[in-house]
Amino acid sequence: HTCTETHSSLHQSVGLILSINCARYRFTNTHNLFEIMAKNGALTMKNPPVAGNGYIIDDGRNYLGTKDANTLHPYKHHIAPNKERSNSMSLRIKPSKGLLEDAQKRILLKEYNSVNLLHLLHLFSPEINLDDLHSDEKRVSAMKKLMINIHPSNYPNHEDAQSLYEDIQTFYDACCQRLSDPKSSAYSGGRGEHNTKSKNRRKLRFRRSSNSSPTTVIGTVVQFNVRQKWPWLDGYLRPLCSEEMTSGKTLSPLVAYQCINARGAIAHGKRPSLIYSWENAASCTGLSVMDVLSKHGGFKSLTSGSIEEIKLEIIHHGPVVSYSFTPTREFAGEHQDSILKSRIKKHHYCLIVGWKLTEFGEVWLVQSYNGRQIIEVPVGQFSIDDNILAPKDDFVTTCWQQGPHFDRDMGTFADWFQYESITLLLKSIELEEFAEVLGSQGFHEAISKKARFVIRDRKKQALSRSCVLTDVKWSKASKVWQVTCEFNGSSNPLTPRNTV
Repeated sequence: HTCTETHSSLHQSVGLILSINCARYRFTNTHNLFEIMAKNGALTMKNPPVAGNGYIIDDGRNYLGTKDANTLHPYKHHIAPNKERSNSMSLRIKPSKGLLEDAQKRILLKEYNSVNLLHLLHLFSPEINLDDLHSDEKRVSAMKKLMINIHPSNYPNHEDAQSLYEDIQTFYDACCQRLSDPKSSAYSGGRGEHNTKSKNRRKLRFRRSSNSSPTTVIGTVVQFNVRQKWPWLDGYLRPLCSEEMTSGKTLSPLVAYQCINARGAIAHGKRPSLIYSWENAASCTGLSVMDVLSKHGGFKSLTSGSIEEIKLEIIHHGPVVSYSFTPTREFAGEHQDSILKSRIKKHHYCLIVGWKLTEFGEVWLVQSYNGRQIIEVPVGQFSIDDNILAPKDDFVTTCWQQGPHFDRDMGTFADWFQYESITLLLKSIELEEFAEVLGSQGFHEAISKKARFVIRDRKKQALSRSCVLTDVKWSKASKVWQVTCEFNGSSNPLTPRNTV
């Protein structure tokens, strides 16, 4: 396989940017790339790299660039035919602080318009023009190249790298919104094509609109983990196997319930105390992931979907399940604690929680079934993204917190999850219902003992908060009972649901 096209550009404070469109395969490092370019007359080098690292062609067994294949360091699992993604690969040399400063200047106090967007993208894609901005493919490709090169991981010692990275993403989203709707002023400061004297300009930290196009955003997100968006999922994986697992017959319901519990935690807004337990998974031994999800609202298949659709599902709704992942013996050997020996070269059901871009290409972030580690599985390899399942239910109407519960329509209380206390206005018949929640103890005893109960949204039972009663009094003017409760942040012990 030979390089079909090579071109290079020299940018101020950037260094040499090489974009090479390869036939079907990725190279392991820049040395190999330079070497093959030199052989084809595309690059003149004073000091050619020493052969030894090599690059992988075809099935990972044929090597070029060295006489001794045993001296190579093949990255077999990260180099393979690219099934859906673009075949282009961008290489960068010596990221510099000057690059970030140049990028910052291109958005600093700039209006949200096509001209300034073009100026920003020219930093790494000088060939793009104004007409190209109306092409999603060309615009997203240019933006992705930019975001890869200014990613904070390239600048560990630059304290503003992360904020600048986010500001550029926001600036791009706002400009794209302006492209699709020239009259829009949905973004902070109302900056637009003609709004050149806005008093609300800010240096950094522009606000991102919730209406930004998912297609626009997903094309430039080079790294995402569900724990970034829902921090309470960090370190949270339930259920876990209570014994050493050896069979795939239990693995499929276990992973299915791990996905359901994670989606439930997202709906609940915090770690749930009422979960589907190991007993639930064990009672479904022999059932497939689809069978388990069908018991809980059904499932949707992303089998025919693109990589972008899988990413959108993860970003908006949470983890998904791959039931086509088929690890090889070599891959299993590298991840012995996370791959069942009985599932080598067979479907090994797993939970995908995100993705990231590495120097070898994109990888899926896979949560091991035992919660011990996050495995990186290359996109498009081991059949991991051939068949993806996701719960159809959002689990908003499922209760995720142990009672006793007092159900109310909480839609009238905006942001009640942020309240420290709340006063409920109850009619006499509703007060009787409330008294039943407290059991045999009276109001005075419940107040003195700080008896715990849960206020739960009647329409969205996933939304609930633990609280204690602090006061009950009659309002003569409004002829209702005023029941004041104080929320607390105490967590309840995990409670398994009834076996289903």
